[in-house]
Amino acid sequence: MQHTTRQAALHMIQATAVFTVATIDSKGFPTTVALSPLPLDRNLEQLFFYTSRQTTTVKNIERCHHATLFCYQLADYSSLMLKGTLTIVGHTEFTTDWRKELSPFQRRLNYHDPVILKFQTASIKIRQMMALDHLELLPKSDEPSLH
Repeated sequence: MQHTTRQAALHMIQATAVFTVATIDSKGFPTTVALSPLPLDRNLEQLFFYTSRQTTTVKNIERCHHATLFCYQLADYSSLMLKGTLTIVGHTEFTTDWRKELSPFQRRLNYHDPVILKFQTASIKIRQMMALDHLELLPKSDEPSLH
């Protein structure tokens, strides 16, 4: 089941145009926003997002790196939730120029002070056609724990 779950989760990650991203605000409440991931390096372990440094999302992750990503596919009533950490990363994270990877929509945003956010997955929860599966990805020794 784990191999099938991983394949299904990876397919959803690569096919999803917009994720709901939830971070925790200064009062401890979740704050959600819709963000489109960059197309490069989309995998089970990490995704990258383009946004402005002035957003609530960035302000929230400066206090707490914990975040949740969620997506839903109406065609087959499947959903995917990823729990993990969200951090601001620099351009050295990429082997190519990330600006060339922006979608037409992301280019139109043309943020004055853009940042790239890196989401690192700690756990995956996927629901397909009323079946539920949950995977924990063990953190690498240099990654922060979610506990």
